[in-house]
Amino acid sequence: MIRLIATDLDGTLLDERGELPEGNRLSLIRAREAGCKIVICSGRMLDSVTRFAQAIGVNAPTIVFNGAAAIDTRTGACVFSNAIPPEIARRACAIARQHGEFIQAFPAKGFFYEKRVPKVCDIYEGRIQARGQETGIPLSEWIDQPILKLLSLGEPDKLRLLEAEIVRACPQLRLMYSRPTYLEMVFEGVDKGNALREICRIEGISPQEVLAFGDQENDLEMLEFAGLGYAMENATDEVKRRTQYRAPRFDRLGVASVVNDYLARGEIGGQP
Repeated sequence: MIRLIATDLDGTLLDERGELPEGNRLSLIRAREAGCKIVICSGRMLDSVTRFAQAIGVNAPTIVFNGAAAIDTRTGACVFSNAIPPEIARRACAIARQHGEFIQAFPAKGFFYEKRVPKVCDIYEGRIQARGQETGIPLSEWIDQPILKLLSLGEPDKLRLLEAEIVRACPQLRLMYSRPTYLEMVFEGVDKGNALREICRIEGISPQEVLAFGDQENDLEMLEFAGLGYAMENATDEVKRRTQYRAPRFDRLGVASVVNDYLARGEIGGQP
């Protein structure tokens, strides 16, 4: 019996406009009404996830920042968090600046960059429907608090070079891609799989009772943790190689298609 459904947002649950299709929303509501826990697992910050959680009526904590934190959107309570210490975040930001790569920092609230670069920021901020704030000084000087996530936006080849240097200089960081042009950085041990494992422990649910959906590298640990880990048909080759199950493309209501099939067979509910 599937007792928990975990889903990524971008490239998985949302459409190409970054909106929640009605078909996906209704299928997850039906699963929730059958007694299943619904968990959103996103690399996004809480503010850009909350409206989707509310539209579905999630009944379990929401995982944000690639697993660096889990928040109960019903109460606002932080279930757990695992942030990057300030000195490590400053070091990574200094390296990005030396490479000439754009980077932004996500503390508990909002996100910040040294200077807004429209050609970089317009698309990203439009997609998440939130705007960052300029610090006016390098992030390597501005950061004085734990950071839940760093994100560098740039060309794939240049990001790979940046990734290699940060891996050498900051071994305490975990680096991953949510898109070929988005290099995400979180603290060691942080990923969606470990976060989902903790949620399951809290809820008393085994991995075999979990259905999960994702499409990018930062979804891999979550998909491998779940008993039923579905890669979207639009997923990267690496994600497909490491997962057993397939869902139709995100723009063909892939999540709804799979969830509705399990609902029709009576395999989604709240009891073991």
